[in-house]
Amino acid sequence: MPRITPATPPPSGHINSMALVAFALSVLGIFVLPGALGGVVCGHLARRQIRRSGEQGDAWALAALILGYLLMLLSIAGLLLFGGFMITMFGVMAIM
Repeated sequence: MPRITPATPPPSGHINSMALVAFALSVLGIFVLPGALGGVVCGHLARRQIRRSGEQGDAWALAALILGYLLMLLSIAGLLLFGGFMITMFGVMAIM
């Protein structure tokens, strides 16, 4: 029995603009945390658009997702460390 696969459009030379925006927002997230969140959201949207349309740019969207998630993870870890230091310092000051 022949295997039937869904038809995918042929790849075009056009790079998905949402993927480029996602990458730019993720890079901006180095300086401004909401940029990383915007990069992650746009990265997921870009990958969906790329699957449907067959455009180029999946690597840009994937890089945006990796960078965005990594920056958000580092920001959360930094906030937790900062909070732990502050609680420790106030605890030490309360004892004195």
